[in-house]
Amino acid sequence: MSIENPDIMYRRLIEGVVDYAIYMLDAEGNVVNWNAGAQRAKGYTSAEIVGRNFACFYTQADRDRGLPQRGLTTAREQGHFESEGWRVRKDGSLFWANVVIDAIHGDHGEFLGYTKITRDVTERRERDRQLVQAKELAEHYSAEMRSLSTFLEAVIAHIPSTVLVMDALSRNILLANRQAESLLGHTRAQMEGRNAQACLPAHIAATVERLTDEALRADGVKRDEEEWQTARGSRILRIDTLVFHGSDPRSRYVLLIANDVTDEHAAHAKVRYMAHHDTLTGMPNRRLFREQLLQALPTQGRHRKTAVLCLDLDNFKSVNDTLGHQIGDELLRMLAKRLPKALREEDTMARLGGDEFAVVLPGIEHDEDVRVVAERLIEVVQPPFNIEGHTVSVGVSIGIAVAGAEDISADHLLRYADMALYEAKRNGRNQLAYFRAEMEEAARKRRELEIDLREAIMTRQLQLYYQPITDSSHVNITGREALMRWTHPKKGVIMPDEFIHIAEETGLIHELGSFALHEACREATTWAPHETVAVNLSPSQFTNGSLVSLVASALQESGLPAHRLEVEITESVLLANSAVNIATLNALKKLGVKVALDDFGTGYSSLGYLRTFEFDKIKIDKSFTQDIATNREALAIIRAINGIGRSLDIPTTAEGVETNTQLTRLTEEGCSHFQGYLLGRPVAHQRPAVPAAEGAPQ
Repeated sequence: MSIENPDIMYRRLIEGVVDYAIYMLDAEGNVVNWNAGAQRAKGYTSAEIVGRNFACFYTQADRDRGLPQRGLTTAREQGHFESEGWRVRKDGSLFWANVVIDAIHGDHGEFLGYTKITRDVTERRERDRQLVQAKELAEHYSAEMRSLSTFLEAVIAHIPSTVLVMDALSRNILLANRQAESLLGHTRAQMEGRNAQACLPAHIAATVERLTDEALRADGVKRDEEEWQTARGSRILRIDTLVFHGSDPRSRYVLLIANDVTDEHAAHAKVRYMAHHDTLTGMPNRRLFREQLLQALPTQGRHRKTAVLCLDLDNFKSVNDTLGHQIGDELLRMLAKRLPKALREEDTMARLGGDEFAVVLPGIEHDEDVRVVAERLIEVVQPPFNIEGHTVSVGVSIGIAVAGAEDISADHLLRYADMALYEAKRNGRNQLAYFRAEMEEAARKRRELEIDLREAIMTRQLQLYYQPITDSSHVNITGREALMRWTHPKKGVIMPDEFIHIAEETGLIHELGSFALHEACREATTWAPHETVAVNLSPSQFTNGSLVSLVASALQESGLPAHRLEVEITESVLLANSAVNIATLNALKKLGVKVALDDFGTGYSSLGYLRTFEFDKIKIDKSFTQDIATNREALAIIRAINGIGRSLDIPTTAEGVETNTQLTRLTEEGCSHFQGYLLGRPVAHQRPAVPAAEGAPQ
């Protein structure tokens, strides 16, 4: 049987499509051909429209503004144009259209005309409008509802999108609408009050957990498109995950809205490149990477190994924060051209999202070959990039996992490489690390500790200890620093250095910070009226847009005067997103709160920070304090810090004082306040047995 000419078959396929208007324009914008979908969408037959200019589909107002020609110009100059707007049918009725125009060039580069795809998305636009309306209405009534009200539930129940609302701390599902029931195959009664792992299929629960973690870390809105195996079969969902606060600034919730875009994706499936490549960089995306990895995995009779490399850029967030996302995007595009130069022809590199990349290396004969490729990748990233007059330098950390056995899955291999990447990031910039079996055990223990930490917050296993701070008399206590302790029911006391970094990575730092602020302010009200309480703020807490209102809430609920609260920050707060963070610090100062710069001298650009913001106190890091008697450099740094403090009229506190010799030398060098085991160890708060009389010192 002879095969019909492929061009004829393709033309018949396009002409037979009824859900999309697909046709061609000549260089002046005149319609060249017309398919069934175009006739259905716009009402014209082929005989009526071929030869006419496509501007007749626009409203008169849009034609007066030159929109039709502007779209053609953009498509010709950039190769592609996409927009949405009102379009006119033959009968004069309007519909909201998604329009894609691509420039067509011949085999020798000559310009031939345009392809145009139009889709009627009026219903989708109305659905989006209903979503926006519902959210605005919910925000308007949030003060009266105090939490998720029955009113919000009634509105969301009728939205044609899957909606889940979860408590940020417990991860319990608080609300699921009818679309969620249909998509997930469970009733609301089966889902509400339980977490995703307890009531949803494992693969869906894992995805919900990941999206929730990412949104909480960003403390904002995150959009993803993913393929889910649902009760309605395999569906592609566009998922918006956002974090919002209740009336109590200590409460956070996660809203997940999923729209089924399977049909929308199916319409573009014929353009395989767009479906399998990253739109920003043109690199293979996660889907194509997975396909290539599945093909590369060892099988029966194939004895060569396959390696996966996970790459994460060092310092990329700083580029975005300081130079803007436009520079960051251009940097990614330039990296997409530079990185593949370190690879073999048969290797595949993909952009997984953000500044994360992955490489699959098939047919590996020697393990050393993998290291050579990884080191080449580190080398090609090191030379600075010149972007719009800016010299931009970044590094790259790489995690490596090698598959030599037949029974390892693609997901496991990618996860192992990601674990190794986490290890490489911990070791510093421009590092590589191989996956080791103990990493999986470490990840399991870390996850267990995260689960225990969530439980600890809910069951109040956390407690604040307070270390005194004295003045130059070394006797008079002027304040105390709040230090967190976790008493685990089985593991005993867990120190902050074991769990704070996990809290920062998972977003739990916001709940810990809220507890510390409210508890410290409450307990400080029982101290002598002149004593202050110092609370450390993590750099991660500054991503919380309600940090200032959280501090205000702690002061208001406790009744503690604002001048008795002192928040301590490190230089890293000013290094990341400094303009926004300085605005937050100024807002705290307006409340009357004092701000101290902790661990001073251990970072860099310290003098610049003192010029940028008016600190109330400088705290000298204990590494200098403990070496003052034996290290000339430590002594010189302490003298310099005290000199700066005197010049700017900022008190200086020496931390980590443990010996009388240190105390004597620090006093001689001009420190105004002192803190350390010599003067007092951290102790739990002791409530008075009998309330003190009003006005009496406590």
